[in-house]
Amino acid sequence: MNKLYKYIPKKIRNKWILAPLVLFVWLLFFEDINIISLISTKSKISQLEKEWSYKEEKIKESKEKKALIIKDVEKYARETYWMKKPNEEIFIFSEK
Repeated sequence: MNKLYKYIPKKIRNKWILAPLVLFVWLLFFEDINIISLISTKSKISQLEKEWSYKEEKIKESKEKKALIIKDVEKYARETYWMKKPNEEIFIFSEK
């Protein structure tokens, strides 16, 4: 133990430096609310916020689509599902 004590720098052997260092290490790893769990929680929150905004956007698009369907069902069916009346031809133009 004395040989190991010799390799520790004198500034760290001081009790006024050692006590905050031990406290920092304790808070870093062993406390219930430690730094590692805070970082993982923060990343999980940011991921959930991204999902939330994505789902809000999808809900907005769905409401717009619903309003379009309610407004003109025939137009929506013709444009989306290429439905046609008897004796009618459909021409599809690709947008490029």
